[in-house]
Amino acid sequence: TKFGAMLDQLTDRCATMCLLVTLACFYPKWMILFQLSMTIDIASHWIHQQAALMQGKTSHKFIDAAANPVIRIYYTSRPVLFCMCAGNELFYSMLYLVYFTPGPTIIFGVGLFHILLYITTPVAIVKTLISLLQLYVACINIGIIDTNERAIEARKKK
Repeated sequence: TKFGAMLDQLTDRCATMCLLVTLACFYPKWMILFQLSMTIDIASHWIHQQAALMQGKTSHKFIDAAANPVIRIYYTSRPVLFCMCAGNELFYSMLYLVYFTPGPTIIFGVGLFHILLYITTPVAIVKTLISLLQLYVACINIGIIDTNERAIEARKKK
């Protein structure tokens, strides 16, 4: 349902934001990056959702075949979407856990939580870049909608 989709978006954004606020308290040196991450996450998802609604789509995950290829793959490939979202959440979860413990030692004296943190760091970076692309594409799409609506209004006045 539309309500379910909106509730899913809202709970995801709120849960991630709460974790990032906690991480900003744990790692004050990196606070600005956590704040930036929150801003990018909320803004990109909100404007993408808004653009989808303005285009008459029933879900923000319905992507046109002619859409940006990165965004199209991100939303149409369930394995890609799962790996990106899970990897991103695992990255933040590992930052939380390593604040308390490195986890069980795995190899060369390095803890499991640190290893998982290192593995998921590139995923979190790519996910952020995709969110910025999503923000850009949504802004372009809303601009196109605005331009088309103004053209229609101008034709009506003639």
